Amino acid sequence: MTMTTTTIMTTTMITTMTTIKKKITFSFIFLFFCRVLLAQSYSTGEILIEEKKAQNPINPLRMFKVERVSQEKINDASNQTLADLVKDQVGVDTQVYCANCGAKRLTINGLKGEHTSILIDGLPLHSAVSSFYGVDSVPLLGLSEVEVMRGSGASLTNPEAIGGTLNLITVNPLDAENKLKTSFGVNDGGSRQSQNYNVLWGKKNKEKSLGFVIGGSFHRNETWDEDNNNVAELPQREGMSLLAKGRWLFSEKDDLSVRIGHSELEILGGFRNPSRPTQVRPVAAGQSDFVDGSVEKPFIGDPFKITDWVSLKRTEVSANHTRLINENTTLYTKAGYARQNQEAIYQHGFDYAHIDNAFVGDISIEHYLKEDLSIKAGLFAKDERLRSASQALFERYAPSDPNDIAKDNFDYLSTAGYLGLNWFGDNIDLSLALRADRVDINWLELTNEIQEWILAPRFLFLHRFNDHLTQRFSYGLGYRAPLTFFESAHGNEENGYEIDITRLEKAHSFVYSLSYNTPKGYVTGGVHYTHLDNMAFGFEEFNQPIRYRSSNEDFDIIVADLLLGYKPKEWWLLETSFEVFEYQNDYTRRLPTAAIEKRISLRSDFDYGRWGNTVNIQVVPGRDISRYGRYYDHYVNRNQSLEPVLDSSLEKKDQRAPWFAQVDLGLSYKWNESLTFDLSILNVFDYTQTSAGDSPSTWHWHFNHAHFDGLHTWGPNAGRQVQLALDYKF
Repeated sequence: MTMTTTTIMTTTMITTMTTIKKKITFSFIFLFFCRVLLAQSYSTGEILIEEKKAQNPINPLRMFKVERVSQEKINDASNQTLADLVKDQVGVDTQVYCANCGAKRLTINGLKGEHTSILIDGLPLHSAVSSFYGVDSVPLLGLSEVEVMRGSGASLTNPEAIGGTLNLITVNPLDAENKLKTSFGVNDGGSRQSQNYNVLWGKKNKEKSLGFVIGGSFHRNETWDEDNNNVAELPQREGMSLLAKGRWLFSEKDDLSVRIGHSELEILGGFRNPSRPTQVRPVAAGQSDFVDGSVEKPFIGDPFKITDWVSLKRTEVSANHTRLINENTTLYTKAGYARQNQEAIYQHGFDYAHIDNAFVGDISIEHYLKEDLSIKAGLFAKDERLRSASQALFERYAPSDPNDIAKDNFDYLSTAGYLGLNWFGDNIDLSLALRADRVDINWLELTNEIQEWILAPRFLFLHRFNDHLTQRFSYGLGYRAPLTFFESAHGNEENGYEIDITRLEKAHSFVYSLSYNTPKGYVTGGVHYTHLDNMAFGFEEFNQPIRYRSSNEDFDIIVADLLLGYKPKEWWLLETSFEVFEYQNDYTRRLPTAAIEKRISLRSDFDYGRWGNTVNIQVVPGRDISRYGRYYDHYVNRNQSLEPVLDSSLEKKDQRAPWFAQVDLGLSYKWNESLTFDLSILNVFDYTQTSAGDSPSTWHWHFNHAHFDGLHTWGPNAGRQVQLALDYKF
């Protein structure tokens, strides 16, 4: 490292630490609540043993700050998708990018959706290709735990997590329960709005050395049209999934698990009562298709002009084997394969399809040199290949025609070796690791390649002050290969696209947390700082293809949060959290969706006898959305049929999102040990951004023309819904 680089990094760190210092005044609140909780501690060991402890969401056994999604959320039958499950998790934001096609982003620590990695039983079977629609196709069937790891370097087998990682742990066939869960929801008019069915059945031998589970699920959501203008603010969504998993302890030293999963998802959005289009519409929606040309008035044109259809099919196969070589040495082997098939017809006037195949393998060996000292070494490989097709885009012109649009086909290969050293002391634990990666990317028709070596270090530190108070610090370097561009730009390639990316995205991540836990409650404060390099984005020019390139700017994202939980009674938990996200304007301009900047969450959860009750309140303060993406080019009306002219006759969409609060209520009754009924009211006060006078529909301006879109999103778009759920164990 040169002296100049060192000086720049030092200056950046000083500036950043100053900013962080200003952002963590909540530390005083943290210490105050620690004092309150300490006063609630009991003095006798007997009472402590009898007292049911509050469940600290921070895993106390992990050096890295691992936050667990509560079992109450996982078991809630009203949650249909992964986005539903983690939407109010601290540090996580579920963003609806497009109201028409329902594309979602799961963001962690304020980073982009493609910066979030999803692991299935520790294997990175998802990629940027599946981060757009694949979020809604991730089944909750057979899910036993969800771990949220915020920041780079969370896992040696997953350095691609720039923002963070969601590790989805599936059920253990040797102790799984047979379950049947179903829910049914209606809107204010009494019409069916949602339905969800989920069944899981398993069998194991008496010795609990061999077992398997199989299951299936189906869910469906109808469109939401809160202003009754025939344009839906959320699309119709229908999905199904199948799961089969087995586990075999075939010797005292061998543990083998095999999982097979299949999921399908279909999205139909745009028109209020959508039907599947069979061909691309040659003429896009114009002002004559709306009353007075306004997107806030009834749509009266051809429904297919505003219809988006997306079909996604995904199959996964994975195997995990653990071999105890001796009492000090263990061998871990993981392998997986995922195939994703997408087909779509978009209201912009084009179709798109792809097949994405990914193979992942990881083998590692861990050896304890001493009782408190271990070393781990491993090899990793990921091979991903995408092939795409489009009649309207790729097949329109001959390959020699200058108007021909090249396919976004790519081959991606990542091979790596890693080495880690862990030391476990009485009060201090340390982990040092280094991973060396070789990344080869070849966009087959776009004449662009990346061949790069990366050294990714990781450092973890845990300090236990006493039985109640723990601090953690971690640093990690993560990287991401910006593989797919068509979906990340949501088809904004009317004049084609080019790739000029020669560098991988990289992020330095620093995480500090202080956690206090007693049988009566918990307090955790954290600061997450990310320094992002080489962020890929699409640069637009008039009448020119979009040029995807790596930014020459570096970006700093800072997140500070405080989580408090307290049990006034053994059967009653109160929880609240405060979050602050700090972004630079140059960074927000490159985000596709308006992100949250502050959030306050309140939760009450009691379980008394046969009855249970939950209250969830989420408050999002107002924000200036004109600093995000191209919101400043969103308009209510359109003043010409072909090439509208920017003048005083145009009404711009709202450029400031007001503060809002969303409230969910739940009531449960346990009929017996096997059967539980749940009644929920989601979005109690029926607040949506449409009811606030600002629907997601917009005329989106592009230089000399404007087209209809559903990208003006900043708040909830699903109205009030009453759900009845049943949970049966058999």
